[in-house]
Amino acid sequence: MIAGKKVRQLPEDVIKKIAAGEIVERPANVLKELIENAIDAGADSIEVYIEKGGKKLIQVRDNGEGIYPEDLPEVIKRYTTSKIASIDDIYDLHSYGFRGEALYSISAVSKFSIISKPEDVSLGKELYVEGGIIKYISETGAPTGTTVKVRDLFYNVPARQKFLKSEKTELVHIIDTFIKYALKHPDKTFRLTVDGKEKFNLIPASIEDRIRHIYPKIQEVFKIEYENELGKVEGYISLNEAVNKKGIIYVNDRPIRNWVLDKVLKSTFGKNFYILFIALPPYFVDFNVHPSKEEVKFKKDAPVIDLIKRSAEHIKTPIKKKTSVLRSDKAIYQKDVEFKVLDQVEDTFLVVYLDGDVYLIDQHVAHERINYHLLKKKYLTYEIPKKSLDNPIIENLTYEDIEKIKANQDKLFSLGYIFDVEGEHLFIRAIPSFVEEKEAKKLFFDILNEFDKNKPIEDILAEISCKSSITSGDLLSDKEAQALLKNWLLTDNPNLCPHGRPIYYRISLEQVRKIIGRS
Repeated sequence: MIAGKKVRQLPEDVIKKIAAGEIVERPANVLKELIENAIDAGADSIEVYIEKGGKKLIQVRDNGEGIYPEDLPEVIKRYTTSKIASIDDIYDLHSYGFRGEALYSISAVSKFSIISKPEDVSLGKELYVEGGIIKYISETGAPTGTTVKVRDLFYNVPARQKFLKSEKTELVHIIDTFIKYALKHPDKTFRLTVDGKEKFNLIPASIEDRIRHIYPKIQEVFKIEYENELGKVEGYISLNEAVNKKGIIYVNDRPIRNWVLDKVLKSTFGKNFYILFIALPPYFVDFNVHPSKEEVKFKKDAPVIDLIKRSAEHIKTPIKKKTSVLRSDKAIYQKDVEFKVLDQVEDTFLVVYLDGDVYLIDQHVAHERINYHLLKKKYLTYEIPKKSLDNPIIENLTYEDIEKIKANQDKLFSLGYIFDVEGEHLFIRAIPSFVEEKEAKKLFFDILNEFDKNKPIEDILAEISCKSSITSGDLLSDKEAQALLKNWLLTDNPNLCPHGRPIYYRISLEQVRKIIGRS
């Protein structure tokens, strides 16, 4: 207390901002809280959108159970939660967020909106908040799940805003947070889009495959597995120091920081990259050291240190990349793969047997990936093949069209279109060789509009690839199917189409045996 100064109650808005400062230090903290909420809601698909290092926008969309309309205003109140009912519950937690402070704090220092709809409710509801004050609540159409948008973080706390680092630095922290949860939940789809460009599109996979998708430089990983009377350690270690990343530690499913563990792990594993999942009795772990719950304290350090050191003595045989080209981005250039095409279902899905597994492959998106791969290579070398038209395609133009075409003329030429503009008329004299003439005019103007929106060239090439691919309903001969599969596996990413959709679904015969009782 300062002499001569009266003791007074702080205003509510000041209390909110102080509380927010404990939970939200930077955009990555916001992302952490929103991803945890999505996981707690049972989501199996989590999509993250970031603009300007999270300073302008942090958006998380999930397909979880959603929030009932009457509960929506409650989520931004302090100490409102569905996770605990008594103090004893804190020591037996099986969820992430439990204090009810996260959304309260985030909404106090941002322009915050949340749209949510449970499955059994016909209309969703949107809550919009600025600086902790509700501006409106309204009904809206929405899919099942929740979308949270956090805009202009710390707009009302300029002093706090100045402490944020550059957009690039804040983005590094955001990506680090995203990866930690994507690795912990490989059974879920995780997507990350940064300033309009897709950074990650991770479909459900094994933990080993997810590690390799995120860190493609890793050639092989060794599994760690050890258990004693205190707890259990499972994890993976790579002897490839080129990964140039710190190890990641999880305690009871939470990514955590603990200087004691950091020191022990550095002396145990050196510079090798590792991911460790440590399971301990809930009463032995205290996540309440810091409001963000990123730091952890143990009842006793010595038994945990002993558990980790002993786990280092139980490293299993290295898990190498399998030769199946469908499971490894690095193996796609192998040419000796033998497919067995079993059938074509509904003239849409190829049923393929390979290396002990059955694959359902979408012929359209596989062909789309091939076209995109070839088109991108040709575009970069200005070699996109063209076909001349016996009769030019003629179209009347508006003044706006003419200006757009002039502004993007060179780009359109580089994509395989040869044309003239005479007065108010467009004469298309040659088109990309793989585009049908009946599709050429519409595609020309679609591309033009995409350029006008400043879309990246990758998105435009993806659009062209889609238009020029075989479709569902096209019957393929066995020879055509074999050629399609061979060419597909020579692409730079046989797992996803250019728009991020999965190309295939794998069913292992081992799974089949278990399901029908033959294991």
